[in-house]
Amino acid sequence: MKIVDIKLHLSEIPLSIPYPSTWNPGNPETKLFISMVEVITDDGIHGYAAACDSSQLLAGIWDSHIKPLVIGKEITQIEEISTGLINAAQYAYRPWIVEIAIWDCLGKYCDLPIYKLLGGAKARVLAYASTGSLKSTEERIEDMERFISEGFTMMKLRAHHDDPWEDLKVIEKVIEAANGRIKFGVDANQAWFFTGKKSVAKWDLKKAIRFAHELEDLGVIWLEEPLHQFDYEGLAELRASTSVSIAGGEINSHMHQFRDFIKYGCYDIYNTDPTFVGGFHVARKVTALIEAENKLLAPHTWTHGFGLAASLQLAASTDCCPFIEYCYDPPAWEYTQRDVMLTEPIRVDSDGYITMSQKPGLGVDPNMELIDRYSVLKL
Repeated sequence: MKIVDIKLHLSEIPLSIPYPSTWNPGNPETKLFISMVEVITDDGIHGYAAACDSSQLLAGIWDSHIKPLVIGKEITQIEEISTGLINAAQYAYRPWIVEIAIWDCLGKYCDLPIYKLLGGAKARVLAYASTGSLKSTEERIEDMERFISEGFTMMKLRAHHDDPWEDLKVIEKVIEAANGRIKFGVDANQAWFFTGKKSVAKWDLKKAIRFAHELEDLGVIWLEEPLHQFDYEGLAELRASTSVSIAGGEINSHMHQFRDFIKYGCYDIYNTDPTFVGGFHVARKVTALIEAENKLLAPHTWTHGFGLAASLQLAASTDCCPFIEYCYDPPAWEYTQRDVMLTEPIRVDSDGYITMSQKPGLGVDPNMELIDRYSVLKL
């Protein structure tokens, strides 16, 4: 059960169609960035996990901080390794995939999927189709019809025009065309901003309140990331002003930030992502805080197949998770493109649920041939 080696694989896989994401406006995504960790034990077990970046920062501390932290440790020493990674995060960007890869080893050692080691609440998780770009009303109605035909019962639209009332026009027409056949969430992507080729108007509290009230009349279930991630007081005031559930927390990286969200009363739905928050160990602690406050968990997954696999394990481990994000925005973002680094994509059943894999660990395997073909660095 001892870790004898740990490797880092950085790859950049070209996308067949550039993807115009709302979180990086004016700068379409042209590559799928993969930072994959491989943990090897003295039992011959190989554990894998990956993040959605090509982190040269993590590579910079690999020999000085990561290898000394984990090599020689038992794969059960999660608390100690997690604490070390929190310290290492002062020097590198989100090293949490190290911890997730160790959980993959632990699951394989126990011959159990991770969600069963964390609680095993359910074997199927309801998925909602999550779009990530801005499209015309006609295109979004076409997407909505496709999602319904494929079994989805929920979908998420984006609100990221310079004028949010333009977003409302699209949202209103899509919901009208749905005629109650599918439920909706809306993501404003206001929690953080790229300083890229195109700036986007930031929402203030009054704008967020007005927008939320409009969504109430449309029957929208939740509004995601309506204000900056650290505007605790603004988020709390917004949440108190509307019957629409307020969601967020996907990019927050430490347990104490979630403590403050809960203290201020910021969110109804927490989008905790194991690859962003500190791995499974910290994510499960955050989930306990969420459960104690009778709030909901709906993990963020807009990364790639490995990120979805990790969030699925967290979602299935607890009863406080009613649904999970399934990133799917055809034609540029098909699920086969999202999961191209896996040997098999993660699919949704015909009734809108994902059936949990019973393979041990994360339940997925890396496509090493593809990862090696587009490798930019190996350590």
